[in-house]
Amino acid sequence: MRSTGVRRTVTVAAMLALATRAASSQQSPAGGVSLDSLLNTRISAASKYEQASSAAPGSVTIVTAEDIRTHGYRNLQEVLESVRGFYVSNDRAYPYLGARGFGLPADFNNRILLLVDGHSMNELVWGSAPIGSDLPLNLAAIERVEVVRGPGSALYGTSAMFAVINIVTKTGTAIDGGEIRAGVGSAHERTASGLAGRSLGARGSVAASALITRTDGLDQFYREYDQPETSGGIAHGLDWERGSSALGSLSWDGLRVNAGFRARDKGVPTGVYGTLFGDPRTMTSDRSLWGNVAIHHGWAGAFDASAKVYAARVQYHGVSPYSADPVPYQDFADNVSIGMENMLTWEPGSRERLTIGTEIKRIARARYVERLEDGTESSDDHPFSILSVLAQNELALLPSVSLVTGMRVDHYTTLGSAVTPRIALLLTPDAATTMKLLFGEAFRAPAPAEALLDVGLYVPNPALRPERIRTIELETQRRLGKPLLAGLSIYRYRVSNLIEQVTLDTEEVVYANVSSAVGKGIEAQLDVRPAGMIGGRLSYALQRTTDAHGVTLTNSPLHVGILDVERRGSDGVFGAVQLRYESGRRTISGPSTSAFARVDGNLGYSPVDTHVPRWIGGTSISLRVTNLFDVAYASPAGLGNVQSAIAADGRVFALRVDWRR
Repeated sequence: MRSTGVRRTVTVAAMLALATRAASSQQSPAGGVSLDSLLNTRISAASKYEQASSAAPGSVTIVTAEDIRTHGYRNLQEVLESVRGFYVSNDRAYPYLGARGFGLPADFNNRILLLVDGHSMNELVWGSAPIGSDLPLNLAAIERVEVVRGPGSALYGTSAMFAVINIVTKTGTAIDGGEIRAGVGSAHERTASGLAGRSLGARGSVAASALITRTDGLDQFYREYDQPETSGGIAHGLDWERGSSALGSLSWDGLRVNAGFRARDKGVPTGVYGTLFGDPRTMTSDRSLWGNVAIHHGWAGAFDASAKVYAARVQYHGVSPYSADPVPYQDFADNVSIGMENMLTWEPGSRERLTIGTEIKRIARARYVERLEDGTESSDDHPFSILSVLAQNELALLPSVSLVTGMRVDHYTTLGSAVTPRIALLLTPDAATTMKLLFGEAFRAPAPAEALLDVGLYVPNPALRPERIRTIELETQRRLGKPLLAGLSIYRYRVSNLIEQVTLDTEEVVYANVSSAVGKGIEAQLDVRPAGMIGGRLSYALQRTTDAHGVTLTNSPLHVGILDVERRGSDGVFGAVQLRYESGRRTISGPSTSAFARVDGNLGYSPVDTHVPRWIGGTSISLRVTNLFDVAYASPAGLGNVQSAIAADGRVFALRVDWRR
């Protein structure tokens, strides 16, 4: 075992050395992304209006379109795994995102707010958010992914407890043409996608993208089912997945229209919740359709107003065979929402910016249905409304000191009201240094399925209180010469009224406020962006999260480290090598998973010779390898699994060809 680890380390070191040598042999300012562009990238997720990321009142990470291309990321999960302090679990039904040491197994991602062009993707029966292949977007359509760590309820309301993630798609002007992409990979993966966009003169643009992906999946072995009657614990061809999506946008002067659709079906091979192990009928299916129309107008140089109306429908269907009956148990969730949001920003002078906003949201349907093997159905539906008011003020106390204060009030027709404040003190003591002292609170309103569901074994608990988090953080960034940017963040948070599932003596299930948690940690990052083709980053997160008794939470790694080396060159060669380390995580049953170090790599080429035929000149080819050394590791399983941990994929290849005109 030791010699194998040494060989792996030597191999990784050699790959990094070769990449550095290749980059140093051809220096080009065009080969990398400068630190100035990173710091001055304008984002909207931190304040609901555009501002430089370095001036945003939050701990911000931006993953750019060039990052996605260079690394060859295949889905949103791989994008988010590159963000410091983030980690992912996967129970072979859904992926789950953990942040800053908090990621309860199979928690539906309902403590993270996910947006696509500002539209919330969290569904409204369980509050869940799709953070991986369950959001099968064409990544070539993404301009950037904005990640704002910490509480965001002062702007967004429920679920924005640990992070707000905003996926910003490309405009037609930015696309300026069309692109077709095809790929194949391990587990008989096949993907096809398209992207097109154009400007409509100086006043607008139109864009569209689509993706289709199919994966047959590899055979999975689970020793907990290693019996002759369950095929020796081997799930043959049951880890399959089918995904598709479409996005469209139209902008004209101050008008912007966005619409999207996603569909995903997934086989579940683990025997979750007592389903028959090895039964090919076990699956989950998700569908969502959304759209919004936004109008933006500014006048007199001091006022800026926007209004948005939106609508969405999200559906879930699960098939769970508990017996050999020809008709298996099934459950369904369906929610329909409509809403309107208004924002007004006033700048009375050069030193102050005041933002006020209102939002009215009607959840017209929040329905859950169980269908038993005999065809008997039981259902429950709990429509509700939310009325929200927010205000934020940004004041320059001194040329180098700004104070941001804000508050939001959310009133639920079913649960009452929640008030969430935020305060941020931003300091720039010199041109090379930025400091942010951040304080904020956030909440997660109990989902209808947690507080009100009265179907089957579920017992309603209308007295369920919202979860709350209070966070304080100090973040510092400093330029160390022209090519280096160092960042350090120290934080502490406390979560109260944690909602967890409790099984009663009658075997009925109720959700209750049963615990609390405290997290504290340090995050450090070093970005390297020299003038040549080579660049990269090194990040490390030390995070300790405990319950009320001082016991480390389940699914909470103490250490998460990422070493990333990238090559972006004018010679057409691009690629990256990423080394990820995580310490073990405690499982629900007690023992911890093993620590692991995983290496991912991507290598691509786009012809740059002006003498090649036009159809070749627009072609790009890349090969991504995930888990290069086939390291065996696992993540903690949820309450519904017999397994204490679910093994992750071994070595996975993905070959992709792009053609652009």
